[in-house]
Amino acid sequence: MSEADGQVLEYDVVVIGAGPAGENVAGRCADHGMSTAIVERELVGGECSYWGCIPSKTLLRPGDVLAATRRVPGAREAVKRAIDLGQVFARRDYMTSDWHDDGQVPWLTSKHIVLYRGNGRLSGERRVDVSMPDGAMLSLRARTAVVLATGTRAALPPVPGLDGVRPWTNREATETHAVPCRLLVLGGGAVGCEMAQCFRRLGSEEVTVLEGAQRLLAREEPFVGDEVRVAFEAEGIRVLLGAQLTSVRRDDSGAVLASLGDGSELAGDEILVATGREPATASLGLDSVGLKPGRYVQVDDTLHAAGVAGG
Repeated sequence: MSEADGQVLEYDVVVIGAGPAGENVAGRCADHGMSTAIVERELVGGECSYWGCIPSKTLLRPGDVLAATRRVPGAREAVKRAIDLGQVFARRDYMTSDWHDDGQVPWLTSKHIVLYRGNGRLSGERRVDVSMPDGAMLSLRARTAVVLATGTRAALPPVPGLDGVRPWTNREATETHAVPCRLLVLGGGAVGCEMAQCFRRLGSEEVTVLEGAQRLLAREEPFVGDEVRVAFEAEGIRVLLGAQLTSVRRDDSGAVLASLGDGSELAGDEILVATGREPATASLGLDSVGLKPGRYVQVDDTLHAAGVAGG
């Protein structure tokens, strides 16, 4: 049924976002006998399944095993060859189902959850408009609640030139089929540290981590960042703490040139931006229910959106 037909599809609950949170909410609602619809614009399973935990850990594993082997006398002598990148990427592709969600959709079907593929946007209280890939529009109404589970996306800091050099985020890093010879990593948090070590062990000749704070993994206890820095430097990963990136550009050869606040310049073949996440709410229609687009939705103790009429 389409909006043009003047008809609205009604469910007890409408969930926007079919990542882990959205899937679990939809499943619990369905288990309690509520009619449930879920709207997803990309892949059922969300960021973790395709561009986060699963591909990143799959890419990390070969280097981890090889590094552990090289620490053991008797075993390290058996390491004669470099990592087979073709096999590494083939395994990653297998673990992400080649970025298809055919294996995850049947779970929704088994619980009688209706999946709508498209962009979901609030258009009023308990109402969601869905833009379908073919250009059609659907209008859904929730009798009980609309659940927002759109998660976050990589945030790009406002560094001059950064958005124009085609920077990597966690998505490009976990999707790649090539290892850059020189990799610049902007940000020393979890994603930055994981990917720095991953690509160094997969064969990047130069990996440099640029962190604006005075230690890596600033959200963890101080000794953690110190230990990781020491380990990185032992593996040939350069760590620059207190580094301020002032501008970025690509030269005629395609190399990334990063200018720092101290006047120095670094060169790389790719730059991975791992400076944090931002809420994926800018195009969610939050203003239609009195909320600010592009911000996190504040909730009360029962996870109802604060300040929305009708709870």
